[in-house]
Amino acid sequence: MTVTADVLDRVPSAPSVRLNRALRATVKQATRVLPGSAVGLRLARAAIEVGCIAAGADRLPHTRVRTATDRGAVHGEWLGPAATPGELVLLYSHGSAYAVCSPRSHRAFVTDLAERIGRRAFSLDYRMGPEHQFPAAHDDIVRAYLWLLAQGHRPEDIVVAGDSAGGHLSLSLCGELRRLGVPMPAGLVLFSPLVDASFDTAAAAYRRSNDPVTVPGFARRVIRHHLSTGSANDPRFNVALEAGPDLPPALVIAGASEMMRGDAELFARVQREAGGHCELQVWPGQIHVFPMLGVVPEARLALDEVTRFVAELDAVAHASDVG
Repeated sequence: MTVTADVLDRVPSAPSVRLNRALRATVKQATRVLPGSAVGLRLARAAIEVGCIAAGADRLPHTRVRTATDRGAVHGEWLGPAATPGELVLLYSHGSAYAVCSPRSHRAFVTDLAERIGRRAFSLDYRMGPEHQFPAAHDDIVRAYLWLLAQGHRPEDIVVAGDSAGGHLSLSLCGELRRLGVPMPAGLVLFSPLVDASFDTAAAAYRRSNDPVTVPGFARRVIRHHLSTGSANDPRFNVALEAGPDLPPALVIAGASEMMRGDAELFARVQREAGGHCELQVWPGQIHVFPMLGVVPEARLALDEVTRFVAELDAVAHASDVG
């Protein structure tokens, strides 16, 4: 596997610099005073969904899944028609603090990502706060992965990916698979993942990143609606505890200007210390989950890195099949 520098030697593009300035003057100032209440989150969630519909998200091909399994319900959507057994699959979990966003809000991004890496994508619709408490979302991703296996998809044909809270879910999934004795997926792609759900790591990193999007207090107010029932010694909550040499190879992409870079660096460090493979890329001048932002050229370049990483995973798997 290719290993790149932890902090890329790249000057931030002019569009990303302008975007950071605009966000710092608007969104960040709003998060200083927004309460992050349950009512506010429900309103924000509804507004995001309406905005996505207005932007044409529902015109993108997708196949909704609502199915029952022995372990409980699986909810989500295939981008396009449902995958058939033997196809390469991407299992994706969206972010946004276990409180807002959905497969609809991420539909365009996941469609583009799946096309780039040559996989059929299943986008998980997991339970969030304030309606549902930890570990509901964790249980949902475990069910979804086991359901994919039951549909005839081999573990080595599955790549698991997620952004922010979805990255946290991706890591908690792998730890649960270890405990269940179920084979791991081929690889992990994590965009600005949440790792330390207490938010202490992010808060410490905020002092050096001066995140242009939000402040630690607001993030804590939002994420507590789902994670308040978790504890620091639970590896499903503090997924740094899931590190180990048996985890799949991971590509972690974060922005140097976001407080979540601390979580990305934490996981890369503990995973390498545990003898596992983790490729960390911290992109100068970039914000939280910047690969989703088509307005900055770094987004395309970061997705090129994902394409390269997954192609390397596939080459290894293909060599094993031939052997």
